[in-house]
Amino acid sequence: MRLFRSTRSKLIAVGLVAGTVLIPAAVLAGWGPTRPTYTWAHPADHITFNSITDNPVVGDERPFLAGKVTGASGNVVDPIAVHDNDEVQLRVYFHNNAAANLNLVAHNTRVRVFLPTGAASAHTFATSFISADNATPKLVSDTVDFNGAQPFTLAYEPGSAQLWNNVFNGAQLSDSIVTSSGALVGFNSINGDVPGCGQFSGYVTIKVRVHMQTTPTPKPTPQFSCDLLNVTSDLNRKVTASVNVTATNGATLNTVEFNWGDGSTPLTTNSTTATYQYAGDGSFTISATPSFKLSDGSIVKPNTVPACQKTIVFHTDVVPPVVVTTTTPGKPTALPNTGPGDVIGLFTGVSATAAGAHYLVSNRRFRR
Repeated sequence: MRLFRSTRSKLIAVGLVAGTVLIPAAVLAGWGPTRPTYTWAHPADHITFNSITDNPVVGDERPFLAGKVTGASGNVVDPIAVHDNDEVQLRVYFHNNAAANLNLVAHNTRVRVFLPTGAASAHTFATSFISADNATPKLVSDTVDFNGAQPFTLAYEPGSAQLWNNVFNGAQLSDSIVTSSGALVGFNSINGDVPGCGQFSGYVTIKVRVHMQTTPTPKPTPQFSCDLLNVTSDLNRKVTASVNVTATNGATLNTVEFNWGDGSTPLTTNSTTATYQYAGDGSFTISATPSFKLSDGSIVKPNTVPACQKTIVFHTDVVPPVVVTTTTPGKPTALPNTGPGDVIGLFTGVSATAAGAHYLVSNRRFRR
C-alpha cells in the first residue's frame, strides 16, 4: 500500500513513522524571525518555510521543533522534562509553503540542530534552523526547552539523524546536522531540493543523550587537633606522658613527637603514650606534637600546639647536717642562722640540745 495518498494522510503517516503524532503548539515563543504568514487554503506565492498557521495536523508551523523522551507515552512536547541518561528524540518539521502550481523548488535546503555545550543550568534549550538559498527569509528557527533537577548537557548520538517523508522512511542524514553547516535534506533525493506543497514536506529526527550533573555530597572537612597532654611522675624523675587528640572526618593519627625539654633527642612514635627518665633536677616543658594522615594520603600537623604542653619541676631538698655546739657557762649560746628553706635542720638541732640537757639531769639523779 502506498503511503501518503493525500496531504492529510501523508502528514499523519509521517507522524506515526517517526514514533509520535504531532499536535498543534499553543506557545509560539522561541521561533523566529517574524515573517508573513499563510494558510493551508492560501499558501505562499514564493519559497518560504514553516509560515502556515493552520496546518491540519501540526497547526502553526512556526514552532517546528519538539521532542520526547524515548519510551515515554503521549505526543511530542515542549518543554521536555528530563532525567540523567534519558534518550530524547528531537524532531524538526520542514515545509516549503509555496503553492504547488508555482513549481517553486527550494535549493540547498538544510536542517541544523544546535545543542548547548555547557551545563550551567537545570533549564536549557536546543535550537533548530531550516535554511535554503532561495527562500525568504533564508533561515527560520525554533527552540525546544529542557527541564531537569540538576544542570545537564545534551550529547548528540552519532548516526541518529534520519529523514522521513513520502519517499524516505528513516533515511540516514549526515552527522553534520549538529554542526554549523547543517545537513542536506530533500524530497526524492537528499540533494537539498524541496518542492513547494505539503506533499513534499518531511521530518528530520535526531537522538540526544542527557547527562545530568549530579550534585556530589560535600566531603566533610577533616578535623584534627592536639587537645591535652597529661604527665605523671615518680620519685626517680621518671615521667609518663599521654596525649589526647581529635582525628575525625577522614583524618587519622599518624605519629606523635614527644619533646622532653631537656635537650635530648625527641621521641617520635605512633603511640599516644611515652615514658622518659630525667638525669637531674630542673624545670622542663614537655611538648607533644601529633601529625595526622588525611584521606588523600597527605600528612598534616595542627597549626598550634600550646594545649599539648606541660611543665614539670624536679627539686630534691637536702637536709643540712646537725651541728652540736659546746656551750660556755654564763655565756648564752646563739642559735645558728639556718636561713630560708632549712626549717628541717633547725628543728633537728633544737631537739638534739634538749635531749642532751635531759641526759645530764638524769645522771645527777641516779648518782644521788
